[in-house]
Order: sequence, then structure tokens, then C-alpha cells
Amino acid sequence: MTKTGVIVLLGVSLFVPVALAAGGLLVSEGDLAHAANRARAEYGITGAGVRVGVLSDSAEATASLITLGALPPTTTIVQDLAPGRGTSKGTAMMEIVHAVAPGAQLFFASGLNSPDSFALNIRMLRFVYRCDVIVDDVMWSGESPFGQSAIAKAINEVTSSGAIYFSAAGEKGNLTHGSSSTWEGDFVSGGTNALLPGYTLHDFGGVPYNRLTTATKALDLFWSDAAGASGNDYDLFVLNPEGTAVIASSTTVQDGGADPFEEVFSASGFPANSRVVIAAKAGASPRALHLSAFFNEPLAVQTSGAVRGHNALPSVVTVAAVAWNSARAASGPFVGGARNPIESLSADGGRRMFYQADGAPITPGNLRFATNGGTVVPKPDIAAADGVSVRTPGFNPFFGTGAAAAHAAGIAALIKSAKPSLSPWQIREAMTSTALDIGAPGVDRDSGYGIVMAPAAVAKALQLRFAEARTADVH
Repeated sequence: MTKTGVIVLLGVSLFVPVALAAGGLLVSEGDLAHAANRARAEYGITGAGVRVGVLSDSAEATASLITLGALPPTTTIVQDLAPGRGTSKGTAMMEIVHAVAPGAQLFFASGLNSPDSFALNIRMLRFVYRCDVIVDDVMWSGESPFGQSAIAKAINEVTSSGAIYFSAAGEKGNLTHGSSSTWEGDFVSGGTNALLPGYTLHDFGGVPYNRLTTATKALDLFWSDAAGASGNDYDLFVLNPEGTAVIASSTTVQDGGADPFEEVFSASGFPANSRVVIAAKAGASPRALHLSAFFNEPLAVQTSGAVRGHNALPSVVTVAAVAWNSARAASGPFVGGARNPIESLSADGGRRMFYQADGAPITPGNLRFATNGGTVVPKPDIAAADGVSVRTPGFNPFFGTGAAAAHAAGIAALIKSAKPSLSPWQIREAMTSTALDIGAPGVDRDSGYGIVMAPAAVAKALQLRFAEARTADVH
């Protein structure tokens, strides 16, 4: 069992033959789907002068991809993962950024060496390498859904300094598709169990356990106490499918100085239909709970609220995934509406948070869902393409919200090159206000504002420039 050592890259991959365009470069389906090619031609922009930082697992394939022409020779590796440990997913993300914004300069740093190293690399990309746009597809298991971590603090610093930060929503699924790997809600007493003396079990809507729909390696439990200060002792158990034996447990004592977090892990996986039990020790106050299968396996009893951790920060643009060919038509721009639905793997929102960036409670004394404690952060913010072709081995096609986030970062680089003085919030406004609505009308929990489209977003950015100029003339 580990408390902070599990990480996941927010994406999946398959392998099919690569389709090549003239000159040996890949046809970029996402470039066409977001009409970024049209934006470059119409506005004469390439992302030139913009620096984009990418954080993922590793970038071992960089040299070979530069030779192939899939990455520019100026690509800079700030820090990589130890050789042989990564998948080079970072190069797949950089390929997407390069296809959308070929003039942008690319920088890579690993997010997998440790949480502290991840936070340091975020700062390095901004404050040493001066990246204007930063994008990641990483999550660490100890990142709370209800508060902000050291990683979050680093992101808040770089966005306050003028960088725009994109993060993958993750592949934890969504309630709309019945694919959610998340359950969250307030603790409700569900009685006792002779296997777990001294505990009161949580009631998942009539039964004191949830079930695994498939073999699952890691389960995380959080509750709404402050980090490093929990005195409410909740524990997490996995029982066999019959409920007659405990097969795993996480029983850290929360006595006032511990994190509100428990995690069970099995390298071989807990079997399908195993029972997942949340149990409170005597004296534990009712709290908001968040249970998730860390490697994204759906739970039998599930809710929305899968986006969590730094990926759900207000200062981050969180990106959901839509298949580039979701309309099942020839290559061309997204059209919006029901023809471009969200991927079933894409994590949903919204994210209720109970603590501010400095750790102070948002609603002191009110730490539950039922009493409207904390605040709801609408997540994700936008959606973008996945399932696209890249040259990185093992990622063709490249599925997942990591691919989507890379497309959004590339479009942001185009916007930044069109108007370098735009703030992160103005770039966000240009992207969200012109997005194609694809879910429920308005901002929704699966896709946010909708699919970002490059020509409309750049046009909006130039309107912001005109408005600024007009204001300057008046004053």
C-alpha cells in the first residue's frame, strides 16, 4: 500500500498503421477538426514567439521524432524520467502541439518523478524557460478533490505570473455514459459488520458497500477535513464478493494531524464484484466523501464529480475529450451539438471544493454536500480532440484527455501569437466564449463550454485587442 506513490497518465493508447502526408509528416486530424489550419492561413499565425511547456511521463522518443520531422530541432528537454520507465507520451503531446502551432517552441519536463518534482518543474517551465502556455496530463493519487496541494500552489503561481495552464480532465469516466469510476456524497450510517468491529459502515443507497465492476488495482478515499489536520478517522476496506472476508484495508489513524486520505493497492488487482466498504471509527463526524478507482475502472454505484486534484483548479483550463471523427464523417471541422458527443472515458465535473488555496475553509463549519458547504468549481472548461495520429511509438492513434489538452494548448499558442499581450484569462475567454456547445445547453458537467475552435477563438482574441485599443484612445 502507498499513500502518495501512485500516479496515472491521463490517456490510453492503441496501435494502428500511421497515415502519412507529403514530406513524411502525419496528417493531423485534430488540426482539421479544430480548423486550426484555417486559422493559421487566415490570420498568418503559427505560434511563433510562444513557448509551450508540456508535462507528462517521459520524452525518450524526442531525438527520433526530430529526425522524422515530427518535432522541431529546438525542442528542449528540461527534465526526463529515468530511462526505461516511461512511455514517451510527452512526445506524443508535443507532436500535437507542433501540428497545431508549428511555430511555437516546445519544452518538456516529467511530472512523474515525485509530486515535489512535478511542482518544481511547473515553476521551472515558467520562471526559467519562460513558457507562456503549459499543459499536463498527470495526476498523483494523493491529490485531494476538496483542497489544494503543493502542485496546485505551483500552478497558481505560474498562472498569476501570466502563463495559461491546461490540464487533462482525466479518464475517470462520466455519469452520463455510466462509466464513472467515482462515488461521492456525505457519510450516511449504514450499520455495522462483525468483520469490522468498532466501525459504522457507510450506506451506499441501501447497502453498506459499493462493488467493483472489474478487477481494480487501486482505490482512493478522501473526506472533507483539512490536509494534515484530520481528526475524523475513516478507513477503507475491500471485502471478497461474498462479503465474508477482508482482502485489503487502509487504516491510517487520523487523530488531528493526518491527511484525510486512505488508499488500498494491489499489483494483481482486486477481483471483479469485490465489495468496497467505507467505515467510520467511533466519534468521527459526518463528512463529504470521495471514493474513486484510481486507474479508472467504473464502480457499480457511481456519481459525477470525477475531475479532481490540480486538474480541477479554478486557475486551470481543464480539457475533456471528443473523438476527432465523432460525427463519423470525413475529415473536417467539428460541427457541435449531438453529432460530437463527449468520450465515455472523459471525466466529468463539477468539482465541489471546501478549502481555499491557503488551506482556509471556504465555509467554516460546513463541510458537507447536503448543507451546500464549500463551493462548486465548474469543470471541465472545454473539450478537444482525441484519437488522432502521431508518430510516437505506441500512441497511434492517441486517445484520451491528454491528447485533448495538447490540442487546446496548441490553439492557445496560436491565440497568444496573434495577440502576445493577452492575459491567461483573456485567452481563456476567447476559447470558452466561442466554443461549440455539444452537451446540455450552456456550460455542462461533461464538456464545459464545449469544443474549442481555432478560427473563432483567434477572431475573439483580435476583438479583445480592438476593444483594448479603443479604450486606450478614450482614456
